[in-house]
Amino acid sequence: MQSLRDSIHRNILVEDWALDLLDTREMQRLRRIRQLGTAFLVYPGANHTRFEHALGAYKLAGDAARALALSPDDARHLQAAALLHDVGHGPFSHLFEEVVPGQKHEEFSVDLVQWSGLNDLLKRAGLEPKRVASLLRGKGEHGSVVSGDIDVDRMDYLVRDAHYTGLRVSVDPERLLSVMTLRDGEFLVREEGVTACESLLVARFLMYPSVYFHHTCRAGESMLVRAAQDLLENGYHYDSLRVMDDTEFLSALKQGSRYARDVAERIDDRRLFKRAFEGTHRRVQGDAFLESVVRDPAERAKLEKELADAAGLNDGYVLVDVPAPPLVREVGAKVLGKDDRILPLREASTLVRTLVAAQMDHGKFWVFAPKESLPAVTRALERIASPQKVKPTPHMGAG
Repeated sequence: MQSLRDSIHRNILVEDWALDLLDTREMQRLRRIRQLGTAFLVYPGANHTRFEHALGAYKLAGDAARALALSPDDARHLQAAALLHDVGHGPFSHLFEEVVPGQKHEEFSVDLVQWSGLNDLLKRAGLEPKRVASLLRGKGEHGSVVSGDIDVDRMDYLVRDAHYTGLRVSVDPERLLSVMTLRDGEFLVREEGVTACESLLVARFLMYPSVYFHHTCRAGESMLVRAAQDLLENGYHYDSLRVMDDTEFLSALKQGSRYARDVAERIDDRRLFKRAFEGTHRRVQGDAFLESVVRDPAERAKLEKELADAAGLNDGYVLVDVPAPPLVREVGAKVLGKDDRILPLREASTLVRTLVAAQMDHGKFWVFAPKESLPAVTRALERIASPQKVKPTPHMGAG
């Protein structure tokens, strides 16, 4: 066993079998993948990695196993799943889930657990790879501890992301784990733990506009997504890109087409596209033009081309970014009352019901373009959107 020093959890005791997994090429690659993708372009300290987060999830899975009084065998399987849950992430974390929609990193993690050298190491440690893969998917008797409505994954990343971005949030994993219990394979919150859950939900709610949906982060990510698609159109295979780390991916861009090279240089120099338009999902209702753009990827591609042509820009220099609205999954957690009844968290907490209603305020979408082209793109958007009267907001083009 070895003690590893961590900025969040202080000392993490790692068992020998887990150290063997950490020393694999698959896990070491996570040292070179930023946890928050392009957020370092906004928050200089946001250079923490998927490797650190995997260690944190491993540590909290061990804490959860002790709090739930699991057997040593169950605990080790749970910790293995937590340690390996992100091993399938591509460069810049969630970026590649947008490059080809529908491709989820969890499934790639499962593939690696079942078919890579990780499989043999797990067996050598007396662990069942299929069982680890099932837990990683959130299935099995204890799967919700690793991937559920409130799990060790988000307990770690919320605290870690806030720490490295300099934000102040109140999430207490130790308290959360002390008020949770298992009932019929489901991770439940005991009634006295509702306040701790509320703190976690408030933190997640605030992290969306500040970090996860910050417009500059989204601009950088949109540029990288389009550049990755450009590589795929010019001979690269998706599987070869997905197994790269951040540096390797940027290097591939620098050896790619003129557009891919330009995007890589803009990321290096922080010359990101700016906002020509910013909308909210609340504003969409009743606006036929915006509804079509938000709902239909084909309409977004059509709008990008029309705006680029009108502004005299090449393809890829106007990007319409419509991320899925933020849905705080934790509201689906269940609360075990003192009378032994099980209630959805939203029914047990007025604050949670309020957050459910308010989360749509953070659902935004954008039109991004190079700074020098913003006036032309904005004018073109106003013409194309007429008579819907789409107008730029006062802060467009900033930051």
